[in-house]
Amino acid sequence: MTKKDRVFLVGVFYGDKTREYYDETMEELHRLADTAGADVVKIFVQTLKKPDTATYVGKGKIKEISSQAGNLRVNTLIFNNNLSPSQSRNISNLTRCNVVDRTEIILDIFAIHARTKQAKLQVEMAQLEYSYTKLKRMWKHLSRIQGGIGFRGPGETQIEVDRREIRKKVSILKKYLKEIENTSLIKRKKRNKLCSISLVGYTNAGKSTLFNKLTNENRFVADQLFATLDSLTRAVDLKSSEKVVLTDTIGFIRDLPHKLISSFHSTLLEVIQADLLLHVVDISFSNLFEYIDSVNSVLAEIGVEDKNILMVFNKCDKMKGHFYSFLKKQLIKEFPDSVFVSAKMNVGLEKLIDKIEEFLRKSKKITTLEVPCELQNLISFVYENSEVLETIYRESENIQSMKVKISRKLLTNIQKQIADFNFKKYINKKNGGKKDD
Repeated sequence: MTKKDRVFLVGVFYGDKTREYYDETMEELHRLADTAGADVVKIFVQTLKKPDTATYVGKGKIKEISSQAGNLRVNTLIFNNNLSPSQSRNISNLTRCNVVDRTEIILDIFAIHARTKQAKLQVEMAQLEYSYTKLKRMWKHLSRIQGGIGFRGPGETQIEVDRREIRKKVSILKKYLKEIENTSLIKRKKRNKLCSISLVGYTNAGKSTLFNKLTNENRFVADQLFATLDSLTRAVDLKSSEKVVLTDTIGFIRDLPHKLISSFHSTLLEVIQADLLLHVVDISFSNLFEYIDSVNSVLAEIGVEDKNILMVFNKCDKMKGHFYSFLKKQLIKEFPDSVFVSAKMNVGLEKLIDKIEEFLRKSKKITTLEVPCELQNLISFVYENSEVLETIYRESENIQSMKVKISRKLLTNIQKQIADFNFKKYINKKNGGKKDD
């Protein structure tokens, strides 16, 4: 975008949230607009008992916004909430401005920052599915003819939405994404011997900076929301000579649209299948507990809230004095195993690595498995998913004795399979070789 869109930010304060909380969401909307490349000219916040069903803000406020938009050459209104199709249409007709809601501005940023084929397909699918529900714009051969905020991506303005074309396009995208997901699963299977760790957290909490420091990578870092969308995995050698794989993932945000979560399912698989999550929190955030809750709600939505999670409070270089000491004590009380770091200043990273090492020691066990040779699939599984330290074939017993270093969660299941096989073998032998039905 060579020329910045001049925009107004518009919000309605209502409900049971505090004004302080709502003001923070408006500041976040300002950052979203900045990231999207907009020139924020003015901010309007109206307090109402409930939003107007026709225009979201009150009729008088719409007239004020319309008048000032004309005088200040503003062409786009960005709302802090999601709007219904009729609200968007009514506001646009009354103000003669392009109307963008909170989900659309997030989708717009995703379109800017998508780099890989997977991310681009995921963004396109999310845009298609959201526009399908909004019925806001028309689609013509699913190609863009109009630029600017809220129009990036595959969509386009027309008189009505061609739903059938959208469904067809979404179906094709899902097929492509499934192929990419299957390829990713194959790659992930090759890493099964290694402990998998994923970085999660609120957008702009410093995950990519921390990832770069731990892996000696040069991943793109910027003081922007959603600066990186694509997950990136690298191996990390620890002090104990153990090796783990570390994945940097997409950042979360308040009220992250459900369509984005479902569209980015293949990216979030890294989180779903991780052995350990490092929840990175910007300790300088005001009301940081609300940011933690926002991330936890997304983790719950994708079903990983019960995983092993290590809280990593980042950007400690921004905090000083008595307030920091008090806050740190409160956080340690709430999260006893937490780590305090400054990825940017290389502070606390040794302590973080020690915590990861401690997790590995607790999660893995060195043991000997006596696997009957008839269970060839299980033997292959052990080789693929553990570190085999020593193996001895006892021909007289037809047993593969395997000394392994393996995760405790896999060990229990493997031991059960061996026990079940040996029990059935014993019963069969007792019955004279007859198999049970």
